Amino acid sequence: MEITYESIKSLIKSEVWEGNQVKLKFQSNDQAQAIETIGMAMPDQEEMMKKIMAEVAKSTASSMAINTGANALGSMMGGMGSTVAGMAVSGAQAAGLGYQMDPTKMMQVELTDEVKQKTILAAFMNLQMFYEFRENNWHYKQPA
Repeated sequence: MEITYESIKSLIKSEVWEGNQVKLKFQSNDQAQAIETIGMAMPDQEEMMKKIMAEVAKSTASSMAINTGANALGSMMGGMGSTVAGMAVSGAQAAGLGYQMDPTKMMQVELTDEVKQKTILAAFMNLQMFYEFRENNWHYKQPA
């Protein structure tokens, strides 16, 4: 039998979402205590790559703007000014001025029903050794 979200829905006793994370409890009718686990919703690979490329582009554009501004200032000030401008660019980059990439933005995902179901199914797959489907029901079993 293929394990799908629909096929395990009867085992889900608790589902609490906090951001991209879900706390779950699975329990069959013949099971004394629920098994708790955590799942994490993740963007698909293509979506994550788009977000990474957007963050890189923003960071690159910010660095180019800082460098262009410093070069213009250095040109206006002459020889010594370009040295000062170069030091200003280094200082600005070291101080974190300009656009800083945000890794949390790259991991954000819209929590659609499909994404939630996929996340719950993935979390269950880590626990599937504790369950078997027989006689049209899920049953608890001790893993061998």
